[in-house]
Amino acid sequence: MEVLATFFNVGLFVATIRTTTPILLVALGGSFTTKAGIFNIGLEGQMLIAAFFAVIGSIWTGSSFGGLLIGVAAALAFALVYAVLVVSFRANEVVVGLALNILAGGMTISLMKAIFGTRGSVVGRGIVGLPKVQLPGARDMLGPSYAQLISGYTPLVYVAFLSVPLLILFYARTRLGLYLRVVGEKPEAAETLGISIAKVRYIASLLCGLFAGLAGAHMSLGYITMFTENMSSGRGFMAVAILIFSAGNPLKVLLGCLLFGFADAFSLRLQILNFPSYLILAVPYAVALMALFVLSWRTRPKLVRETLETMRSALSGKAQDSGGKLPADNRS
Repeated sequence: MEVLATFFNVGLFVATIRTTTPILLVALGGSFTTKAGIFNIGLEGQMLIAAFFAVIGSIWTGSSFGGLLIGVAAALAFALVYAVLVVSFRANEVVVGLALNILAGGMTISLMKAIFGTRGSVVGRGIVGLPKVQLPGARDMLGPSYAQLISGYTPLVYVAFLSVPLLILFYARTRLGLYLRVVGEKPEAAETLGISIAKVRYIASLLCGLFAGLAGAHMSLGYITMFTENMSSGRGFMAVAILIFSAGNPLKVLLGCLLFGFADAFSLRLQILNFPSYLILAVPYAVALMALFVLSWRTRPKLVRETLETMRSALSGKAQDSGGKLPADNRS
């Protein structure tokens, strides 16, 4: 019981909310491109470049808000390049996304060496982290222990979770949300209605870059106040996996992100039991693989049914052939 109390307590759920936030922000951003019919695998690079430039901007301006703006601007620049290559020049979206991910990784390492004269991480040096919001009355209403479930987070945590219902309404009730869905599901119908597919996909890509920029800024100025090489650590790819099976539905995106966020937070708790570090780091990715397997299992009954029908039709065809005339070689 003591071990369970050590693992499953308020602190675990607080950590889950914090680790869920960057994945949720970038996945919600990816929902725009998913709805618009773009398979955006470049989320990882957009997050990483935003995290780096958010730190640079924080140091240059002496303000976390300035760092946030510069980080988002960097992600928007990557999103614009992605849109130009994919939408205007019709380049392969997977190849472009992977190229931008590689570019972001190499660029952050090179700029870190050029600007700070170091590799690995940037700590201190005047980095200003995002402030924490203390909700008035939370301690009186829930007590000092449970108040931290809803209070004491950076503003981007609240932005991430409040964006879920807002995006549900956006896709269901607004004209742009309808255009995104029409362009993604029925591009021929969109052209018939006079909707500019290129314009809608540009807007979707830039909105995706906005949210990916917020996710990256949260990682380096909110989640922790530092930048390390490859600090996105596959969160962008996790968001892509969530988007594949959620089809950009904000509520399903939230549930998938909470699963991965919980796995990430739980893996940190495993350090108490002195598990090897490589096993601890692998926990979120193992959960991702298990989730993909479980979700894909739903398609198995359909595959089995179609296979049985194909075999049945093939066997019935053989039976009809055998009941007919004998082959020419056996005729008397």
